Amino acid sequence: MRIPTAVILVTILCLGFLFSSTTYFYNKSRLISSKKNNNQSVFSGEIPQLTASQTSKIVDEQTKPADPKGRLSYPKNVYTVETKETLFGIGVKFGIDWKLIKLANSITNENLIQSGYTLVIPRNESTTDMYRVTFAINEDKASELNRELREKSNDPNFNPVEVARRDAIPYFGLTSQDEFTLLEQDDSRATALVQAKNGTNSTVVGLYQPKERGKKGFWAVLYVELRY
Repeated sequence: MRIPTAVILVTILCLGFLFSSTTYFYNKSRLISSKKNNNQSVFSGEIPQLTASQTSKIVDEQTKPADPKGRLSYPKNVYTVETKETLFGIGVKFGIDWKLIKLANSITNENLIQSGYTLVIPRNESTTDMYRVTFAINEDKASELNRELREKSNDPNFNPVEVARRDAIPYFGLTSQDEFTLLEQDDSRATALVQAKNGTNSTVVGLYQPKERGKKGFWAVLYVELRY
């Protein structure tokens, strides 16, 4: 009995369709399974980032002012290293790159950090979006110095560049050999800004006159800010 050619063609087409469908669904199931397995081993969530204001708040909450030790101005945010803490771990605690803390404290070997070691912690300044070491003023010392300088007409404390060269060291790697330049001085506001160049880094020192203004007013460091 001879099978008609039309029947043979229909049979071949049906078998081809069946084979193609089976292959399609098999490959699709493998792809879905592969994606599931990959998703199980690949992080796909969003990492929350601390904002500058949040890190500054953490710095303020977990630090305290340094001991004035008779100084006119002194760092406001100092942290005492705890047992078994590393510079990397301290950076994580404050949400700051540990290398920035290392630079702010002019540390040459981070492995020498031990329990009881005190560190200045830089905080992000919202007005410039730069990191700075902020200072507090010793009012008792300011009053004492004001009395001492009242009768003087020429003293290094009347020069913002000299005060920056003396009191902004050693923060952010500054040394007395660096180039210190007066960028601006506003007698009406009793403020001054001094730039210090140290290698590839540029640092600015903000100063102000806590007592008298003008030529008879002495200067105090208010902040040291890193400018890359």
